Amino acid sequence: MPERDAGNLKLLGGRLCLDFVNTVDWRGTESPVEFLNCADDLLRWGVHSGMIAPAEADDLGRVIENKASVVGRVVARAIRLRETIYRLFAAVAAAAPHDPKDLAEVNRFLTANLQYLHIAASDGRFHWRRATLSTSLDGFLADIVKSTVDLLVSDDLNRVKMCADPRCAWLFLDVSKNNSRRWCDMKDCGNRAKVSRFYRKRKS
Repeated sequence: MPERDAGNLKLLGGRLCLDFVNTVDWRGTESPVEFLNCADDLLRWGVHSGMIAPAEADDLGRVIENKASVVGRVVARAIRLRETIYRLFAAVAAAAPHDPKDLAEVNRFLTANLQYLHIAASDGRFHWRRATLSTSLDGFLADIVKSTVDLLVSDDLNRVKMCADPRCAWLFLDVSKNNSRRWCDMKDCGNRAKVSRFYRKRKS
């Protein structure tokens, strides 16, 4: 993708946690593209994905301006969580055994982030709600952790796939009727593969 802006990334994963792991482009190459390089990137992606409100991001942006060391730790935790989630779901997509250390890490994140989640009621129904992030980035990962756990224990887990272009390696939830989706995006990776096949046939 030409623009390295976390606020413009395509959201193709089908679940918040999968969109989060897709904040690295071209994972399968020697030069992967990182979209989460600072707290501003996290906030832009959070708004873009619908995880946080723009006003929430503005408040947080003002709060963290002079807290470089704290912000650095939060970004590092976010990257660590992202890579852990990626390894877990990549193993699922490959029908391979997961690393127990990765599951243990997710459980540690779950324990640490439960304090930012609570049950709320509206219109006669109960649902999860995350605490407002007006003064601290600490709870930023709570929704991502919850999305990860929800998918891990859901009947949709076997629909997690990796893009058929090994250079891309994005993850997505295949919701097609016959579970036949191969590409993260048919207009991007799918079309590139189609063009490549066409030129190979012309040369043969």
